[in-house]
Amino acid sequence: MEEIFNLLASKKFITQEQNNAVNEYQKRGLFSVRNELLFLIYISILLFTTGVGVVIYDNIDTIGHSILLILLAITTTICFYFCYKKSKGFSKSEVTFDNPLYDYLVLFTAILTCTLIGYFQYNLNFQNSNYSIATLVSAVVSLGIAYFFDNKSVLVIGITALASFVGLSLNVMTVFENNIFDDNRLIVAGLLFGVFLLVWQLFSEKKSVKVHFSFAILTFALHLLALSCFAGVFQDLYWVFYLLILACVVYFFYKKSIEYKAVSWYVFSLFYGYVGFNILIFRILDLIDIFQIFEFLTILTPFYVIGSIVLFIKMIKNFKKKTNDSE
Repeated sequence: MEEIFNLLASKKFITQEQNNAVNEYQKRGLFSVRNELLFLIYISILLFTTGVGVVIYDNIDTIGHSILLILLAITTTICFYFCYKKSKGFSKSEVTFDNPLYDYLVLFTAILTCTLIGYFQYNLNFQNSNYSIATLVSAVVSLGIAYFFDNKSVLVIGITALASFVGLSLNVMTVFENNIFDDNRLIVAGLLFGVFLLVWQLFSEKKSVKVHFSFAILTFALHLLALSCFAGVFQDLYWVFYLLILACVVYFFYKKSIEYKAVSWYVFSLFYGYVGFNILIFRILDLIDIFQIFEFLTILTPFYVIGSIVLFIKMIKNFKKKTNDSE
């Protein structure tokens, strides 16, 4: 492009000042608004589905449940048809639509499908007190859509639904009664589901099936395992056991962050490890007579916090530097 404008300037079609201005402008590079547009599309889908839900809720008596079910089924089928028609079929490796807008149509279709499944159970009065069935079906269907159409957003929906099924099937009242920290079964279920996600990712990597899904799966596993450990730490009997598991989780994802060069994993590994270390300190202080050293701890606390922040920032900078140098 620069040669073209130089030629135009040599032929006196444009002035040298205009040529210099064009060259300076081109050196700035292109400004991408891709992330902003993706954010607006996500917001548009959310607002559209919310608006449809509000309209349906306000006019449900006029529309009728059966008609609404039929309309949902027809709309979902039409969306599935266009997604399938434009897709390239299932592949173990990453595939994309020629037009990226169809990725959002797949996301919209998955949301419609989950809505249809849940509303179908509600309308038939089929085990209305147990929504784990609709959750499980939604999870299986969403994961199938995610793997066939290669959509990470739908994958997150599927994993979230599957995690909800595990929690709901154990004790649905635990969530509403705010007894999550007292329910050891729910904590263990969270840990087991986190391990299941790790095995899932390892199997996918070994069989080379949608390896690019690994980041989303492992991110979910990181937070689920860490939060489950934190919930277990509040129990009086097994807090040491859960702290040991947390240490293993932090170390595992610390190594994975280096392998994948994932700054977010590194940051959360440091954060969760830091919180776990402080919980250990408070647990130890709780076992001794803290009043004898209370004044000393009061003086030390500000320096400890400031030092932790400085060390945290320094470690992140070093990590970024190492990953950039390795590239």
